[in-house]
Formats: sequence, structure tokens, C-alpha cells
Amino acid sequence: MAVLPSLEASPIWHPYTAVPATGPRALITKGHGAYLYDAEGKAYFDATSSWWCNLHGHSHPALVEALEKQARVLDQILLAPHAHPVVLEFCQALLDQMGAPFSKVFLSDDGSTAVEAGLKMALQYWHRQGQPQRREFLSLELGYHGDTLGAISVGHIDEFHKVFSALLSTRKSTAPYCYRCPLGKTYPACGVACLSEAERHLEEAGDRIAALVVEPLVLGAGGLVTYPAEYLDRLMDLCRQKGVLVIFDEVFTGFGRTGTFFAYEQLRNRPDIVCLSKGLTSGMLPMGATVATQAIFEAFCGGEKVKFFHGHTFTGNGLSAAVALASLRLLQSERVLERNQELSQFMAGQAERFRALPLVGDVRHLGMIWTLELVRDKATRALFEPANSAGWRIAKRAWEKGVWLRPMGQALYVIPPYCSSLEDLQRCFDVLYAEVEGEG
Repeated sequence: MAVLPSLEASPIWHPYTAVPATGPRALITKGHGAYLYDAEGKAYFDATSSWWCNLHGHSHPALVEALEKQARVLDQILLAPHAHPVVLEFCQALLDQMGAPFSKVFLSDDGSTAVEAGLKMALQYWHRQGQPQRREFLSLELGYHGDTLGAISVGHIDEFHKVFSALLSTRKSTAPYCYRCPLGKTYPACGVACLSEAERHLEEAGDRIAALVVEPLVLGAGGLVTYPAEYLDRLMDLCRQKGVLVIFDEVFTGFGRTGTFFAYEQLRNRPDIVCLSKGLTSGMLPMGATVATQAIFEAFCGGEKVKFFHGHTFTGNGLSAAVALASLRLLQSERVLERNQELSQFMAGQAERFRALPLVGDVRHLGMIWTLELVRDKATRALFEPANSAGWRIAKRAWEKGVWLRPMGQALYVIPPYCSSLEDLQRCFDVLYAEVEGEG
């Protein structure tokens, strides 16, 4: 039987992992449906969807079949300027699902590279429009868009970005964090007053800002902070008035996580560029996509000197494209988002009992995203130090009971695979409730 080495002895440098590890750790040998299994055969409900990407459950037969079939035919080609049938079919299917105004799909490797491509599209677009002074970006406090250098330049979370602060030149706007409103106001009576800082930036430098970069409706790594659609619609209105492009980072929110296929469907405005990954292949293979309007694409037409100087070795990889197409077809043919409504309603119904617990300051829910925020003191909303200390203790005890949770700073979240049953979720929330109650 394989042995799990210590972090110090392991050949793996694990992402986002303290040494020594602060939470549970295991050798995972198998995944099936909503469950993962360790080397001893113990099952764990994957309440994290394996970092928010596993939609249909682990090793879904339709995805495995698509992968095997494509592997026998064609794996990898240079997509500049060639193509292969499955990548053509996938890109068209994705555009058909997204609808107007989107017309072109640029493929890459993951969420960070999808964002990098979007940033470079915006900058080169304005250069082609004769406005090269538009070199700045506007993004939100607590925003996270990946870990490559361009992506971190539009992020604003100290734990992720402070070390690289010398690289950051992006204009930061107030996060629409209703539970911890920096203005001390309450929505909707506040009139979305937290927009004032973004409005100031746009007034001061609207003609120098290339694009707004934003996670729509949910600030993911910033603590799973959900915020009102009104905030984003009005922010986009302000951007349009100044001619500023809008880039949506739907790496997390895409493919049904917020209750609609894409989060932008809950808004009256549409972005110019959408960045996708995670659920794109249901976590089976790496893939990113940056989807743009025809107007953006046309700025890059006209020959060698104006082409988009950007690409990745594995752009349009046949295996990833086949799995992405199969995942998209599953979402459509099995009417997964409609089926999720029952699960989402159940998750919403958990809020009341958790809010009554002494250590729970806030409970947030949107679609298939559920989050509680831990506080040391309910009255003052004081936080634990270090931020995830209580969360890791709770997660470790839940792990021992077969539920895989992971804290995100002060937040503990349930982001389940779409194949989860009501019984799975009931047990998951019962375990979480018992451990949060026990911590208090």
C-alpha cells in the first residue's frame, strides 16, 4: 500500500499548504460521484467540489468515455492556425449557450491564463483603437483572479498579494461586503454607497482605464462574499459612460454555480470579455477559455502586425476539448441547473439554524454556494487570529466524520458537486453544525 510521506519528505510542493500542515491530510486513491476515498477505503463527501471545479462528480462515465474516445483519435495539435473537429464543436456549443454578444473563444490552460488573456486583449484592443494611454485596470478589494503575475496585479487580498505589492498598479475599489460594510450602512437602504470609490476612480482616470476586472456576484477567495446584482449593474453603467471595457472572471461562478448558467445572466448588462475555467471540464482536465465579443476580436484583424501575440502550447488540446464538450452537453441534456434548484433550496434552508450559533456572524447563500463566516465575538464581529484557526479545527473534526471541508480565512463553505443527493447534503450540514457548535 502506498504511504503518504510527510510534507517535509514529500517530492510534492503542495499549493496553499502550511508546513507543518494545519488541517487534515490523506492519500486519496479513488473518486466516485460526490465522494473521494483514501488509501484505507474511507469515504469523504467532497463538500469543496475539489476546489470548486467538480460539477458532475468524480470520474463521471460520460466524461471518461469522451476522454477515452478522443485519446484514440487525436490528443494534441498546434492550434495556430489549425483546428480539429472537437474543438470547433466545443467552441460553437459554448457560444450558443452564452448567447449575444459573444462570438469568439480563446482557449488556454486554467483560470489564471484565461484572465491573463483577457487583460492582454483589453490592453491591445485600446492600442488598436488609438488610445494607448488606457493601461490601467479597475478591480475590487478582496478580488482574486489567479496567481500569475498579470492576474495578481488585479487582485487585492493581502495573503495572496502583499508580497508582490510592488507589481500592483491597479486601481482598487471598495468591496461590496454587506456584512462588514466599510461605510457602516445596510443594504438596500444604503443606496449602494460603496460605489462611490469606483465612481471617483472613473471620474479621475476614466480615459486611462482599459477595463474593469470583476468576479460577478461572488468574491470567491476573498471569503465567498456574495453581493447585490444592483451593485455590479450600476458599476457597469459607470464604466460604459467612460468607455471602459468590462471583464468578468467567471472562473468560479460559471456553469451553474450561482444558480444560472453564467452569473451575468442575473444582470441587465453584459461584459465584453468572460474568463472561464474550473467547471469547464468538471475538473477532469486543465482548460481555460476567454470569450470575447466580435468588436473585441475585430481589433486584432488586419495581418501580422495586429494579431493577438498570445498563446499556450496546450491551447485547444483535443482531450480537454472533448471532456469540456461532454460536460457542457451533460449540463444541457440532463437539465442539471433545474435539478439543482432542489439542492439550492435545501442549502438556503440551513441558514437560520447556523445563524443562531455563537460563533457564526453571517451566512451567505447563492445557487450552489453556501458560506458561513466565523467570528470570535458575535456582537463586535471580531475575528479569529490567525484567520483560519477555528476553521481548521472544525474542518479536521468534520474530516474524521467523513466530510471534506476547507476554511477560507474566516469562512467555512459548502460548494458541493451537482450530483450530490439531499441525504448527502443533510449529513454534511449536520456534521458542520455539530462541529461549529462544539467549537463555541
